[in-house]
Amino acid sequence: MCEKIDFLRNIYFFSTMPDDSLRKIYALCTEIVIGPGSVLFHEHSIGDSFFIILEGELEIWKRFGQPDSVLLGITSGGEAVGEMALIDSQPRSATVRSKTLVRALVVHATDFQQILATDTAMCLALLKTVTMMVRRSNESHINDLDRQNKELAKAYSELQALQEELVNRERLSVVGKFSSLILHDIRNPLSALKSRMELLELYYDNKEYCTSAIKKIHQDISRMEMLAAEFLDYARGEIRLNMSVCSLQSLFNRLGDIIVLRSPPHPIEFSVQNEVHSPVILDEDRMLRALINAAENAFKAMPDGGALYLNARQLEDSIVIEMTDTGTGMSSETLQHIFEPFYSSSAAGGTGLGMLIIKSIIDAHHGSITVFSEEGKGTTVRMELPVLAS
Repeated sequence: MCEKIDFLRNIYFFSTMPDDSLRKIYALCTEIVIGPGSVLFHEHSIGDSFFIILEGELEIWKRFGQPDSVLLGITSGGEAVGEMALIDSQPRSATVRSKTLVRALVVHATDFQQILATDTAMCLALLKTVTMMVRRSNESHINDLDRQNKELAKAYSELQALQEELVNRERLSVVGKFSSLILHDIRNPLSALKSRMELLELYYDNKEYCTSAIKKIHQDISRMEMLAAEFLDYARGEIRLNMSVCSLQSLFNRLGDIIVLRSPPHPIEFSVQNEVHSPVILDEDRMLRALINAAENAFKAMPDGGALYLNARQLEDSIVIEMTDTGTGMSSETLQHIFEPFYSSSAAGGTGLGMLIIKSIIDAHHGSITVFSEEGKGTTVRMELPVLAS
């Protein structure tokens, strides 16, 4: 009998119980033999018995029989399964199946609970055991979380390093691509500027020629200033506004003066219809930049000349500015990419940042921009800005 008591005491569930309680438990045990591949109990079935393995091996499965089943572990002689059924009679948390021929002792929950109702020492010992199980479970859970946190921290660190490497590569790629575009676009006005300066030395006494050359020099310088400004805006990654009270008519007049300086050799009819006469609050210089970019895109779309219309009107809570050209228009595929950096479908060249800069400026004003275009029928750039009280 002592050997049987010692055997039960080695089962952690009974390890703290006194000998008298262990004798009562052993008296409840029935030995059974389970063939290989037999299921002792299924997951979610009601727990009504407790098994102590004498010989053989049992498999513990989660979601047994399903495509995502998981083998949690294997128990062997001297170990126990289904112990919580002796306490709560709740559904099983896993499926247990015999891997080999198994000899086991079985204790039915109802028999155990009857003894438990009269044996105070057994109740106290069982409480200690359950407490110990909870503590071990908590420690295991905490250790597992600690391990996972360390693994996550390591993975996050590696991911950060990889991200930094990718960002650096992307930056180098962008810098290389942009540098190529900038050098290409700056080379033309620089070459023209150099040639005009050399010719001015030859024709400095020809007032008409000098006036025309100086006008074109201003155009070249303005073009390079625009390229530099677009580069800076893109490099900063954000648009910082300098809001002030201004007149849309004044803004449009400034645009008209610049269009005269930058107008292409082919004739462009430029007309303005402004229905907004009250002062507005916006960053006038930034909005001028947006309108200049839109106008330059329109010029490229009208290589043989055309018309450029600027219209402004006020809705209830917003101001709508529309610039419409009679140019070649864009395909639906091109429209999908117009706000992407370095994208340009124009044979006239450019940095591919013009529309992106326009959108950035409008977004900074908490407005919206929409582009309507049809091949062969021109393009309309619609900018809507919220009304701010002046």
